[in-house]
Amino acid sequence: MKVYARKAVETAKKTCGRVGELIKGAFDTWPKAFVGVIAALIIGYYPLGGKMSESIDKTADYDFSAISEKQLQTVEAISFLIDREVNKHIWTPNLPFFFPAYSLDNMPNFQIGIIRGVKSIASSLAKQVKCVEDEKAPKYLPDAANLLAYPENVWLVSPNNKLKMAASSSSQYRKARKKMKNFNQALESEKCFWVRDEKSLYAINLSVLRGLRAAKRQLENEIKEGNSSWFDTKADNVFYLNQGRLYAYMIVLKKIARDYKQVLMADNLYQDWTIMLRALQDAVEINPEVVLNGKINGEFTANHLMSLGYYTAKAENVLIKINVRLKEEDKDAN
Repeated sequence: MKVYARKAVETAKKTCGRVGELIKGAFDTWPKAFVGVIAALIIGYYPLGGKMSESIDKTADYDFSAISEKQLQTVEAISFLIDREVNKHIWTPNLPFFFPAYSLDNMPNFQIGIIRGVKSIASSLAKQVKCVEDEKAPKYLPDAANLLAYPENVWLVSPNNKLKMAASSSSQYRKARKKMKNFNQALESEKCFWVRDEKSLYAINLSVLRGLRAAKRQLENEIKEGNSSWFDTKADNVFYLNQGRLYAYMIVLKKIARDYKQVLMADNLYQDWTIMLRALQDAVEINPEVVLNGKINGEFTANHLMSLGYYTAKAENVLIKINVRLKEEDKDAN
């Protein structure tokens, strides 16, 4: 046994010596050493730095009960999501190449999906707000909606003209958040008013339905176009973009249920609303290690886009049912 152990030690020493000689030979001059160090930094910088930067946050709920009864939890939820993605997390879709998070693609798509989701609801809110004349307040929500429509990938230069300076995406979204917060303050001071009835809830739901249909179309298109290839490199982008949108809807629609609790209870819609939220949460909880777009009739390969599309369609169908009831109740009230 001692002989074998001694031989093993000698072999290990020889191997280490050879490896050392190879490394020494590879970096025996300053140029070679410099190139080696740069290569090592690049190899470690992007994977490790990107991994440390990545945060696909799927926290299921937040408590905004501290705001007053006059204010909208819906608006607070939108403000919170913008703040979370732009300030608490790093906004990754617009980062240039010298940031380690530049190598990420799932997190940027998830964040873009969140912004697109809250933008559609903010746009619907902006069309319904009622405010006192001759005040800044009437512009708060329309301005916020416009700012949220700003391209997601702008850092310091325009995406159309690299020689032209431009406001960054994150700075525009911060301004949008401030406008949303200002609007909730205007509700508190009664400079603005919000009518919580079937008509306003119906309009908000319509904006969500348009987003769900857009998500469903994108998923269906990628399933058709991408699952014929051996490995679909676009599948994860489409998956996380639309999962981010569904996540935003889940968070905001939970708070809409708080703002419109009396309407949902009076029209006996709370159970359907809960079913719709459950479908969105099931979609958000899909968490594959690798997003696959397998053949529809395949036996051995999963298709995560189809799973996400299933829950998207389920939420859409329930929300359509809710809106049909809301429209009927609104007609009866008139």
